[in-house]
Order: sequence, then C-alpha cells, then structure tokens
Amino acid sequence: MHKTARKMLAALSLLCLLVLTACQSGDNGESESVKSEKKAKVVNIMETSGIPNASPTLADNSVSFRVINQIFEGLYRLDKDGKPALALAASEPEEKNGGKTLIFKIREDANWSNGDPVTAADFEYAWKKVVDPKTAAAYGPQMEEIVKNATQILKGEMSPDKLGIKALDKKTLQIELENPVPIFKELLTTGTFFPQNQAFVEKQGDRYGTNSDTLISNGPYKLENWNGTNLTWDYIKNSTYWDEKSVATEKIHVNVVKDTSAALNLYNTGKLDRVELDGEFVKRYQDDKNFHKEATGRSVYMKMNQGKDGEKTDLANLNIRRGLAMAIDKAGMVDTLLANGSKVLNGDVPGGIMFDPETKEDFRKQNGDLLKFDQQEAVSAWSQGLKEIGKTELTLTLTSGDTSLQRKQTEFIQNQLEENLPGLTVKLKNVTNQASFQADVTQDFELLLGGWGGDYQDPLTYLNLFLTNSPGNHTGFSNAKYDELVLGAKGELSANPEKRWQALLDAEKILLKDNAVLIPLYQGGRAYLQKSDLENYTTYPIGSENYKWIEKK
Repeated sequence: MHKTARKMLAALSLLCLLVLTACQSGDNGESESVKSEKKAKVVNIMETSGIPNASPTLADNSVSFRVINQIFEGLYRLDKDGKPALALAASEPEEKNGGKTLIFKIREDANWSNGDPVTAADFEYAWKKVVDPKTAAAYGPQMEEIVKNATQILKGEMSPDKLGIKALDKKTLQIELENPVPIFKELLTTGTFFPQNQAFVEKQGDRYGTNSDTLISNGPYKLENWNGTNLTWDYIKNSTYWDEKSVATEKIHVNVVKDTSAALNLYNTGKLDRVELDGEFVKRYQDDKNFHKEATGRSVYMKMNQGKDGEKTDLANLNIRRGLAMAIDKAGMVDTLLANGSKVLNGDVPGGIMFDPETKEDFRKQNGDLLKFDQQEAVSAWSQGLKEIGKTELTLTLTSGDTSLQRKQTEFIQNQLEENLPGLTVKLKNVTNQASFQADVTQDFELLLGGWGGDYQDPLTYLNLFLTNSPGNHTGFSNAKYDELVLGAKGELSANPEKRWQALLDAEKILLKDNAVLIPLYQGGRAYLQKSDLENYTTYPIGSENYKWIEKK
C-alpha cells in the first residue's frame, strides 16, 4: 500500500475510534438533552371528563376545580396533611376590629406566569367579580354573610365596589368580614377566593378560561395543550411560581378515560400511573401490592327538579319525592357496584369527617338516618303522591354522565325504582360529564345523578348549596327557615360554635326529613391502583386533589 494511503487509512481509523468512543460515552451514547429528558419523568394520570371551564370565577364542578387547584393559588394552600398553610400570604394576617378586619401582606416573589407580579389588586378585582350578579358565579354565595356586604351585593342591592376587600397598596390587602368566621382560612384555599390578573382577563373577554391560550397561572403548574374540547392536556411546571423548588415534576399528562377496563389496560401497559377501580375490578385487584382504598367526603345523591321560573313539575309533590327517596336499596349499590369503600348515606352531610365542637360527636351520627330505604313506606308515600297529582303512573328521565360506572349506577337505580314503585317508568339519559354538569346548572333535568365533594371540613359546605336562589341549588327548593339557619351559621352564630352546629343539624333535617329535596345514595370511597414509583399524589377527604408535590421516582 502506498505510504500516503496508509497515513490516510490510519487517520480515518483514528477518527472512527474517536466517534465510536464519543457514541459510547455517558448513558449508551445519549446526548445531554436526551438524558435530561429521561431524568424529567412524566407523570400520567386520568380524568373521567373533559374540562368544562378553567376560570376560578365561573367554575361549578369538581373537574374544573381540580384543574384550577393545580394552576392557581390563593392566600393559603392545603398542605400534605390537609391543613391550610401560607401560600401567597407572606405571613398570618394582622387582625383588627375584633377579628372582623384582616390585613394580609402578599409575597414579594409571587408572580403570574407572564411575569406580572401578583398584587393585592388582583384579589380585589377577582372577589368583586365573583359577587357581581352580572357574573352569575355559581360559587358567589361562598362569600354570602361572610365577606362584608356580599349578601346585599349578590341580591343586587349594593354595588360590587362596596365589598369588604381593598388593596391598600401593591402588596397589602385588607379584608373586612361580617363576623369572625372559624372556617375562613379553609375558604381561602378554594378557587372562588383566588386572585385574577385584571388586564389579562379583560383582554381575553368571554374566552378567558376556555383553553390553554386564554389562561395565565400563579400556581405550581401551567395548563398546556388544551384547546377547550380535547380529552388530553398537560400540566407543565411553572417557572415563575414562588415555591418552584418544591415542585418536583416537570410535566403531568392527563388522559380522559371513561371506561374502567380501558383505564386498566393503559395502567398495565405503563401509560397510566394511577387508576381508580370499582365493582368487579376491586375484587380482582384487592390483593395487588399497589392496591389502596380510602374514604372520602363525597356525598352522592340524585337531585329532583321541582320546577323553575314559576313552573312546577310533578316532583314538586312532597310524597312523590319521599317515595322516590326511600325506594332504592343503597346497600346493593355500595356492596356490588362500587365495592370501593363507599358507604350507604341517608343524609346530605357525610360521616366521619366533621364533629361537634363541644361533644366531638360525628355530625352524621348525631342527625341519624333522614331518608333510608324502606320499600313499604316508599310505596305508601308514592301512592298518596300519585293521588294528589291526579295520576296513576309517571314517567321520569334520569340524567347522568356516561362513564362505565355511571351507566351501571343508573341502570341499577332504574331497576330499583321501577321494581319498587308501581306505575313508575324511568328513562335513562347518559350524556358526557360536561353535558351533565351543564344540565345541572341550567336545571334541564327531571332526575339527575350527581353529588358534592365539599370544599372545606364543615357541614356548611354541603348545606350552603340549597339556599333559596343559590346558583348551586338547581332543585326549585326554597324554605325561609332553612335559609335562616344556614345563613346564621355563616354569620351571626359564628361566635357561638355549639348554637352554630345545632343550626346546621336542624337545617339538614329540614332539607331531607321534612322536604326530601334530594335522594341520598352513598358516601364515596376511593379504591385505586398506583404505581409504586409514584409519590406524593395528595388527596383529601374534602377538597380538590393537590399535585404540587407529585413525583415519579
């Protein structure tokens, strides 16, 4: 071989050796960007519905508030143990006027994801928008009888500018209350009390909160890849979040899955890190090392539409409602269909979570069974009701979501009601969860399968919904004594914990025992499989899930 050729060959061999060495360096030759991507593990979780709306002002359902809790934050956030911890508030408030005036300092390092600082004015703007009757915020009544002048403003008797909240300067917020409220700190962890960036919100107009592009965040994550109707989206770590160092996960991918069997397939193939189970699936996986079961504070019931805008329905008849409410064998639903730790519930307020401030007795045990399964009593009330409305038979439509579990539940309810109440026909209307939420809000239903998970650990979070003309009522129920008791528990009775507690007990009796406004079914449980490498997926008996600390090891 020619000498020059040998030199060229040697040089080429050396080059190949260098390239090969470089390719084998590190983790199998992966570039730094690839290694970084591998290190930033994605958490994969599921939802059962698309997002109806992501505006803290307009949200009215559990899915929306679950999203809002990840991308927004208020003065406090629940910690891992479910206790209110300082968040955007730099410190506990200065109290004046016997605790009716609170002055908060907003964290200097609190910012929006677009770089704007979070200011006291952001809170003032958001809260005044919530109580403005023009907004028609479903959760506006959360402030009723609590924040000064909220009641009159919600009724249209006073300008929103008179609400007891004021930005004293850029980072100083003054809140005035009607009375010192024992649950106020817990309320401040919920979406209704979160701030809003006025300039951004008003620029978006009616589009605000309807897709990723019309949102900015001040919480642990930003919402991305949501166009308003798609059934997947991502939570991306928010680099401007004041406590960004505590957020361990760069990306959480969410996939809407309505069928438990399909969700399990995704879990078993590594495409989901957690899946909730029911019925036969609980029994199949209960011995799995990654199986878990826990109680929740979710109260599941059916609403009955008594009428609206002056037009009454057949369900305005008390005996018809009582017959329906006592005709379902709830134990069969809980033991067979659910099998996930759910318990029969014969009231509105769930058990084992809220206790008498003096005797420490459980609320549910104190008030007992207000509407329980009793076939004989159900038939008696039903027959009397039919006579009173001049009919011998009745057809009612039951609206619900369209997950596999909801379909099974409504079929069970249909069978129970038709079998136990002579002359009744129940038609099923399974729609998307978003459509079911909308039917509830517009009161476009006869019977509706729904429920309430609560926002804070107090009976008020369940009973507050059924105040006269409350945007959360949607039943046609109105009772002056009920309103007096619930509003008193929010206001003037706050200084007397035992009288306040008794008022809430009495209010629940009026709601169910005297008026059978709802058909209580069960207190929800939660059975699930979760991959062993997923940590700090934080849930609470009451309140939205919290992904701030979630991590995949």
